[in-house]
Amino acid sequence: MNRWVFAVLCATFAASAAFADGKPITGSFNKKPASGTRLLAVGSDGRASSSAITSKTFSIAPPGTAARLYLLKDGSVNGQLVLSKCRGASSSPKQCAASAVYTEFKAGKKLGTFLKSGSAYVIKSVSLSSVVVGSKADALNFVPIGLANAGLGNNPSISSLRTTQTLGDDADPDQDGLVSPVDVDDDGDSVIDNYDSTSPAAPQSSFRVFSNLKLDIEASLNYYTTGLAEDQVLRGLAQQTLAIQVAGTGSETTELDCTGLSYCSPGGTGTLLNSSTAFPGTAGTGLDPDGDGFGTITAGGAGSDFQLATHPESLAAVAAGDTLIQRITAADGLASRQVPGVLNFVFSSTPGIKSVAVNGGAAQEISYTASPVLGARNNCISVPASGKVELEVVGYRPQRPGVLANGEAQHVNLANSLITIDIPNGPVGGGIAAGPGNCTAGYSSSDSNLSASTSGIQDRIARDYDVLLGVDDDKRFAFAIDVTQCLAAANPPVAWASGQQLFLDLQFRSKDGDNAATKFCVQRQ
Repeated sequence: MNRWVFAVLCATFAASAAFADGKPITGSFNKKPASGTRLLAVGSDGRASSSAITSKTFSIAPPGTAARLYLLKDGSVNGQLVLSKCRGASSSPKQCAASAVYTEFKAGKKLGTFLKSGSAYVIKSVSLSSVVVGSKADALNFVPIGLANAGLGNNPSISSLRTTQTLGDDADPDQDGLVSPVDVDDDGDSVIDNYDSTSPAAPQSSFRVFSNLKLDIEASLNYYTTGLAEDQVLRGLAQQTLAIQVAGTGSETTELDCTGLSYCSPGGTGTLLNSSTAFPGTAGTGLDPDGDGFGTITAGGAGSDFQLATHPESLAAVAAGDTLIQRITAADGLASRQVPGVLNFVFSSTPGIKSVAVNGGAAQEISYTASPVLGARNNCISVPASGKVELEVVGYRPQRPGVLANGEAQHVNLANSLITIDIPNGPVGGGIAAGPGNCTAGYSSSDSNLSASTSGIQDRIARDYDVLLGVDDDKRFAFAIDVTQCLAAANPPVAWASGQQLFLDLQFRSKDGDNAATKFCVQRQ
């Protein structure tokens, strides 16, 4: 998923509105896709068009001179239309390979019948002049390798299938068949894009989607502290939110097409953040005044992002690869465009705190079966009445659901996070006051997997890894935060008097804004 600076992104969106759709691409399926399947056309610049599939024949106007054609079902890409890549002279191909396919079809082409092959529909007889020859993808039995695993790369069982180790075209850098706006891992290095600073900056329009999960310590979840039973995770995910970058400019109307996802489609579970207002709500009213089933989204309290509470009814309801489309209409109501985006992942847990030591003292173990849990608001961790307060925190990284098709375990530890202590509010008992926010001073660590800076603690483990069956001794994190130094560095400095409680959020953050946090309490004696 492309991650441009928002101002540049907006300029790209605005400029693309003037582009007209290309002439329709037409063809047919030998087997009609399942009911509710949609056809999504994505151009090399990331713009899109989509249409329902109601028969064996299809016709779709691409958003430019050529497009990849995907099948969307229940909110994610589950199929693709491809041309088998043939060896030999282009004028008289001799041998067609199941390990490589062409993926981008030119506008205005009348294609023949596509034959179903697993999750792909393959055509072999059409002329190479109907495709963009540079748009090749590695495949298994004609199925692009990204389809099964939302594009997350480095699956050992498919790595040997790659026909090249070089990057593909700009739209599909890792040559897995998925263009960047619908690929959770652009460069195929197994690092999800929101955490990957080395992912190539492909020139596509898209929008950012990231997830947030913050729980009080007594309600927190982690594989190593509480276990991750399904009912536990679902209770925690009741607090999960998604932040969705709004692609339209201020003068445009932006609607969110959730492509059948249960948490933001009509009759689904989604609501506005901190509200019982359903999203998109009742057709013809409120957020859906035109009654088309797509809710209007606007920037919310996080700057450029629309905030959505998902309230999922199952663990599979919100998942990596969920594909969203923003339908953007100009102020005059005449010009419109579609822009796709993908959900990289969601948190299934928050950071697990194993122990906290105060000013170099003995580590105080956190028991999550205790009542109340140490660190809860009615059982704060006790610190000196005055003077320095340095906390050494030992704990476990948060988890995300594993992508089983990529060979991952059911739960995966998230690596490469920026770890911070956030203090959004001042001490309780000193009146209503703002805290310093994310601490910009006071961090230190001797953990070889961590690196301290003024912005926080950077996790140096580069790739996510499966949870272990036992205690994760070799992958625990440990760092110290001088809370008094953090408070003193605020502008203005924040006072913390005897008897006052202070609530700290232990955050694990991606560079794009994903945030899992556990809130705990410390109190001066």
